Amino acid sequence: MTDDVPVKEQQHVIDAFTDLAPEYEKKMDSELNLFWGWSYAELLDTLLANCNDVQEKRILDLATGKMMIPRAILSANPLVKQMVGLDITYRMLELGKKSLGKGSPIEMLCASALEIPFRSSSFDLITCALATHHMDVKKLLCEMFRVTDFNGQVMVVDVGASKTWMNPLVRSIIRVLAFLYFLFRENSSRAWAEAEALPNIRTAEKWEEELEEAGFSEIKIQKLQSRRPWIPDPILIQAKRKGD
Repeated sequence: MTDDVPVKEQQHVIDAFTDLAPEYEKKMDSELNLFWGWSYAELLDTLLANCNDVQEKRILDLATGKMMIPRAILSANPLVKQMVGLDITYRMLELGKKSLGKGSPIEMLCASALEIPFRSSSFDLITCALATHHMDVKKLLCEMFRVTDFNGQVMVVDVGASKTWMNPLVRSIIRVLAFLYFLFRENSSRAWAEAEALPNIRTAEKWEEELEEAGFSEIKIQKLQSRRPWIPDPILIQAKRKGD
């Protein structure tokens, strides 16, 4: 693999979600219903239901898109100390900004979650929904650990993999099918972005192993039952960075 491959993969994601941005919520709702039998709102509500005791907390939402999660957290918890939404796709943030009222305290930042431009221990809670499969998970977890304060928490909801999906032959077949599906339904950027995401999808067991390697503890991984028997369950991940 050449050094520029990750850069190309990142650009495919930016291009895909720039095109997708105007209809993002509608598309996600349609795709999640097709693959999991879940609505987009149901999945986000599951994540948000676990965001307890966030008053006076500093919160970062990675791959925030049009900032649905920051808006929902702030609406339910107006005394949040700091609310930041970070996304690598400027168009998503641009459209999300239009949904914010004047004087909104939500901070927006166009940057990569693999190089979070904040000092270490900057946040008490980090959330991320439906995005880790588009990233180098080991790098992501290292960055999340770095910017999470002692006794802070991370919360992730995303695609899960079954042991069958981890078989190299099965994974190759799924990658081809994903590419063809999104090529005909969307465009080549989305097709490449989703096909290239397959190696980043993990089983719950692999997630636990890599979270521990990154330094997290009190790891809880919940499988959110897929209503489609041929698709692995989505997963909700919670972990803490304990104090020294």
